[in-house]
Amino acid sequence: MYKRQVYLGVFRREVLERQGGYNEEFIRAQDWELNFRIREAGGLIWFSPELKVSYRPRPNVKELAKQYRNYGRWRHVVARYHQGSINLRYLAAPAAVCAIAAGVVVGAVVTPWGFVVPAGYVAAITAGSVPAGKGLPVGARLRIPVALATMHMSWGVGFLTSPRSLARKVIASRRPAVRAE
Repeated sequence: MYKRQVYLGVFRREVLERQGGYNEEFIRAQDWELNFRIREAGGLIWFSPELKVSYRPRPNVKELAKQYRNYGRWRHVVARYHQGSINLRYLAAPAAVCAIAAGVVVGAVVTPWGFVVPAGYVAAITAGSVPAGKGLPVGARLRIPVALATMHMSWGVGFLTSPRSLARKVIASRRPAVRAE
């Protein structure tokens, strides 16, 4: 299956060498940035569902929020560094943050109808959690909406508040991309 981005990718050594490896100036989002360069050089990113990965999640909501805030911040750096690397999917979380904040303000100041947007988000997250929780204990199923909302909101806030200074450091050290043969 062709993908634009893969988690924990496995790469041919020659592809990594042509691209100069990961850009170490990126504190986060190194995989996004490398995958973008590979695609720009004419390479493909493939996903294999046969790959098995062990993953240890963050121990609490605070650490999960910190992780996703940093992901959002650095994904915005990739967008500043590589024009054309952003698509609508990456703008969903920042748009949700703005819509929910606006809904809360409108609901509190203008009309209670403003709360429809945040309530709709909560309903969608809750409904979307049902399939993910199949077969899990009740306690784990109840934590899924909290985890999803934490990831969305933190990523969105990180993207929206990403300081330009992060991108300036990366852009100042920019290496020219090597084209695939």
